[in-house]
Amino acid sequence: MSENQDNFSNKNDEYEYDPAVLEQIREAKIRRQRADELARDRLHAKMILFGGGLVIILAIIIFISLEGKSTSTENTSSSSDDQTASYAADDLTSIAENNADSSDTAENGGDTENTNTGDYSGQAEGHTLVTENGITYVDGILIVNKTFSLPSDYDPGLDPEAEAAFYEMAGAAWEDGITLWIASGYRTYDYQDELFDRYATERGLDEADKISARPGHSEHQSGLCMDINDPSSSFNGTAEAIWLEEHCAEYGFIVRFPEGKEDITGYEYEPWHLRYVGVEIAQDITNQGLCLEEYLNVTSDYADSLENEDFIEKYAAYETSSSEDTSVEYGE
Repeated sequence: MSENQDNFSNKNDEYEYDPAVLEQIREAKIRRQRADELARDRLHAKMILFGGGLVIILAIIIFISLEGKSTSTENTSSSSDDQTASYAADDLTSIAENNADSSDTAENGGDTENTNTGDYSGQAEGHTLVTENGITYVDGILIVNKTFSLPSDYDPGLDPEAEAAFYEMAGAAWEDGITLWIASGYRTYDYQDELFDRYATERGLDEADKISARPGHSEHQSGLCMDINDPSSSFNGTAEAIWLEEHCAEYGFIVRFPEGKEDITGYEYEPWHLRYVGVEIAQDITNQGLCLEEYLNVTSDYADSLENEDFIEKYAAYETSSSEDTSVEYGE
């Protein structure tokens, strides 16, 4: 190594930066760091702005989409409401027309066009009588008795509302120490036809009429009535009969054939035979001391029945029995 090289090395080893230069270097590093940080911040800011922009754009798109659906729904709803209102108006018009026809019917002595059972002229004066498909209603109450019948294909079963009302009543009676059960509820037309035919062929029509209802004329076929506990005269005056007399209207029932109304109902007193008409009507009938025929101003007489001649002809060959057998007391 030459002397000049040695001298150069020594100079490098011994060289120290001037403090001013070192300060400039330090400041340059700081500026570089700040520049890097600023660049990163700007990048972050751009990314945030870009993301925020996307969010705003998406929000605008969603808002426009929802607003469009809402408008469409409102238009649809408005259209539906208009249709509903139109249908309701049509229904109200139809109801009003029907009511007007019913009013005319009542004013004309209950005359009505009956599709299957003919015309019950003179019945239910002052009330609205309507017969539809062979089923007669007076003021909306289904009526079945010796005058009014049900068609052979009417097969509703025991009415659920009536059944529920009975069990509610039975529960209340139980709390009072009274036990109630349904001894006979719904009966079909065919069952009643077989039952009545047996009596009529054995005893004649007049005797059969005393102990059983003609087919189609049994209220049991309506599904709205039931015989309670013991359907015989043995039930008369029992604690159960007295309880029913006092409380059945609270649950929508009436004693269908009350004592003292035999000439009107066409049946002997049957405290076990209940008919469901709803609480309001049951209490109204009971409070007035009426039977259903009086309440609706109708008769219960086979002579007024549209099928009377058919039954007379059918059983004309059978002589009236003089038997005093009263073992069967299902009056209706």
